[in-house]
Amino acid sequence: MRRYVAIVLIVCSLLSVSVAAAQSQRTFTLDFEGFPDNQSIDAYGGLVFQFGWRFGDLRSGRYNAPFPASCPDFGGTCAFAVNGNGFARVSGAGTGAIALPAGVVAFSAAASTSDPLTFTAFAAGGIVLGTAVVVPNTFTGQLDRVTLTAPPNQTIATIEVSGTRDTWLIDDVQYTVDLARGGRPARLTLAQRVDDVARPGEVVTLDLVLENYGRGSVFDATIELPFDDNTLILLDATPSRAGVWVSEVQSGLITIRTGPLAANRDLVRMTIRFRVRDDAPHGVAIGRVARLAYRDSVTDFGHGQSNVPRTTIGPGPELNHWRAPEITVAGSTLTYAAAGFAPGEPVGIWYNPPDGAPPVAVTTVRADGDGRVSGELSLRDVPAGEYSFVLFSHHSQQTFVGGFAVAASP
Repeated sequence: MRRYVAIVLIVCSLLSVSVAAAQSQRTFTLDFEGFPDNQSIDAYGGLVFQFGWRFGDLRSGRYNAPFPASCPDFGGTCAFAVNGNGFARVSGAGTGAIALPAGVVAFSAAASTSDPLTFTAFAAGGIVLGTAVVVPNTFTGQLDRVTLTAPPNQTIATIEVSGTRDTWLIDDVQYTVDLARGGRPARLTLAQRVDDVARPGEVVTLDLVLENYGRGSVFDATIELPFDDNTLILLDATPSRAGVWVSEVQSGLITIRTGPLAANRDLVRMTIRFRVRDDAPHGVAIGRVARLAYRDSVTDFGHGQSNVPRTTIGPGPELNHWRAPEITVAGSTLTYAAAGFAPGEPVGIWYNPPDGAPPVAVTTVRADGDGRVSGELSLRDVPAGEYSFVLFSHHSQQTFVGGFAVAASP
């Protein structure tokens, strides 16, 4: 058996970061496990894969791997090594790019290849920072790792992987972010939207909305949504885009994986349908808090929770009940407050003048960590009359309406 020796060439004097700097660094790993075979890779684990990347899974029987096990009966010969079952490859010309988040100072990947495979690191603006080459290493049963490290005071913006079509794969990608040079936290809100009244035997639709309104991207997130197994029967769950899926269903619990979310208001939605059991008693509250865990460039253990839908089993039709905010008027100042929103979700605020005049926008704010919104409104230039004051949450779509009066000036 012929065995190739892997040689790694690194140019441009790529230097390791100092020990002191490493204290402000975080390293993240992508193992490519758990995805359907041949699914396109767009964004995964905080990275953006460009130009034909796809997930691979050995269990599909479509690949001549892993060496030296028995290969599928399609005439292939076991040659490639993989760590686990999942890996990444480029479908097409054999060249693909990976866009990195801000502040990346090092990148590495394990590769199995039958032809020379080249990794090139670019700074922003297309400046080449370094190149690494893996020589053929099939039939060895091993993956060879390349590492590219940015020179001092520089960061890597893009990695290009170039080889011959369908003759290579990569696995266990790692990248290191210097938090002082680009690490930004994500800020997430998880909201549930559902009708307030559900009758026995009918279908209830729940929209679960996850939004990232922070300046940093989310690498991946997990949502655990409990439900009353004695009252509801789970029918199905439909994601708003690829890369969001139900990873597990247990008695009374749905687990959802979202994959990455970009910064600055990227959001995903999961639409879940339940059927209310025919023998479900009236008056039972079926809303539950959903829990969230996520990773970003700052933390591996971010967490949060949703609002609690005010949903009960009842005899009436499906209704969205308005709720009343807390409103007080003292002199020319109106003070308002409302609770029950999803923490961090946007809430639009306006008031309706008398006689059908157009609404007057006040502001849009985000609920605090307890799901509460509060503030003040000056009534100094508001004409006399009877008004209604409205708060409407964008994701959970809850409406709070209260009245106030402005007295005529003496």
